[in-house]
Amino acid sequence: MSAHLRLVHPTPPQDDARWAAVERRDASADGAFWSCVKTTGVYCRPSCAGRPKRENVFFVETRGEAEAAGFRPCKRCRPERFVSGALETRIDEINWARAHEALNLRGWAPLGRLLSDEECASLIAGYKEDAQYRSTVVMRRHGFGEGEYRYFNESGSEIVSVLRARLYEKLTPVANEWLTRLKQQRAPYPAKHSAYRKRCAMAGQKRPTPLILKYGPGDYNRLHQDLYGGEVFPLQVAIVLSQPGRNFSGGEFVMTEQAPRRQSRAMVAPLEKGSAIAFAVNERPVEGAHGVYRVKMRHGVSDIRDGERYCLGVIFHDAA
Repeated sequence: MSAHLRLVHPTPPQDDARWAAVERRDASADGAFWSCVKTTGVYCRPSCAGRPKRENVFFVETRGEAEAAGFRPCKRCRPERFVSGALETRIDEINWARAHEALNLRGWAPLGRLLSDEECASLIAGYKEDAQYRSTVVMRRHGFGEGEYRYFNESGSEIVSVLRARLYEKLTPVANEWLTRLKQQRAPYPAKHSAYRKRCAMAGQKRPTPLILKYGPGDYNRLHQDLYGGEVFPLQVAIVLSQPGRNFSGGEFVMTEQAPRRQSRAMVAPLEKGSAIAFAVNERPVEGAHGVYRVKMRHGVSDIRDGERYCLGVIFHDAA
């Protein structure tokens, strides 16, 4: 632990000011820094109601630093739920090393709280604005389930544009690793999403695919894969915009994994309002006794028991 102390410990004057904020439980300091408590192994907001001793606390600039040092979020003040700063900064501060490890291990990774209450409300309110969308799909008509979703057009939402560009950059290393492990004979995915979209266009896929899904009581989404042509980016992201237990009940995000000569495995990802999950679109590599093999993944949403559930889907390849 001492090595981490030397790396992240600030200058003494700043240290003293931060401890003073912790002592007075200063909510205005939340997000400016985080307190790591060595005796409990948790990190907290300055406003946390806990009362650690000064000698057991040191401070870090970001949640990523705290988690990299081996600390977990405090269950009292829930620092992982705090949202502040520019969206680009929030994306940068995700513990991407841990997310990449989870994607390789099980094909999905929680990314934590990414959108604020205000941003979630803005996206939900915008669902009614026809000018933002290129098309609307009523799921029953196609046998997809019950509910509906709308695809954004090119100028639909600045929030969605930032998410699509920046999340793509963070996920591309995993995509290229999977490309190599699966021995796929194709060029690596480019570093920038704009360059990847040009590749999609050359394949005849020119329509943007980010979407918002809306579910009401009794609605659901059958297990599926979001494939829109021959050009497929192997990962995508979903962000729940409504609060489970408050705005709706039911509606769990479900994934299945189909390995060769095995029965399917079901997984449920716990998601809260504004929180994100990255997951495999189609195939992912798994290390077996005789080398790497392919596992097929699908995802869907269980029945909504009551209320309304909105979810943002960020898909990186375009549609034909």
